[in-house]
Amino acid sequence: MRKAFTLIELLVVIAIIAILAAILFPVFAQAKAAAKKTQALSNVKQLSTAMVMYIGDYDGVYYEAAQGFSTGTENANSFIWNGWLQPYTKSTQLALDPANTYPVQNFAGSNFTGEYYVPVDYKQLSIGYNIYFTSQFGWGCLGQFASNSPCQVFFSEGQFQAPSQQVMFANSTYAAPSAVGNGFIVWPYHNINAQDGISDIHSGFTVISFMDSHAKALKSTTLLVSDQVVEIDPNADGQCVNYNAAQVSWDPTAPYPQDQPLCEGHGIR
Repeated sequence: MRKAFTLIELLVVIAIIAILAAILFPVFAQAKAAAKKTQALSNVKQLSTAMVMYIGDYDGVYYEAAQGFSTGTENANSFIWNGWLQPYTKSTQLALDPANTYPVQNFAGSNFTGEYYVPVDYKQLSIGYNIYFTSQFGWGCLGQFASNSPCQVFFSEGQFQAPSQQVMFANSTYAAPSAVGNGFIVWPYHNINAQDGISDIHSGFTVISFMDSHAKALKSTTLLVSDQVVEIDPNADGQCVNYNAAQVSWDPTAPYPQDQPLCEGHGIR
């Protein structure tokens, strides 16, 4: 006749199960996080591909982040970039990073569509359009051209030196509809996870895509202006935005390190 398990044997089995769980659960969590990052990379790549199709239909001209954004005339009927790309993507859900744990919510009697310049839509996106594609916000307007108004024109393909380095979409800082922030844009002049800034939602990494439609995940801090970089002109906010350790380009109107060494230092965060 077989004996029943003793208490000691049961405790040993329980201890082994606990040890295996402690080993395997982090592995499962890492695998899940990796899958979400892969999906996010696919999302931003599809968005950049849709943008390539869009500009192909509109004479190679890139539109602003929202209708009327460059002139301050945007309103609740204005499309944001995710709205005017919808005919090409067939889904506004691509602008929602799967790693974002905040559920999309309706607000002020409006349902989330992800298409319009209303808080329920533009705040809750977790993938944003590079703010500098709206020329009004570029260094060329804020710095060199503050006294006149060539800043309401849209960029065309030929104005970008290095399409393979030019950031188009990146993880943005999500904001609830009632909170301060703009998830539909990403502004590298702000800090990590700050209002309107870059998000490090993927364990310290940011998923980005470029003008030529390739995508990658880079360490978030390398995408910002290095701490040791100093603007020679203290009044030229944003002059050094292209001076970063990742060697990506944000603002086509700002100096490039290889062309115009107008910023001192090349430190890495």
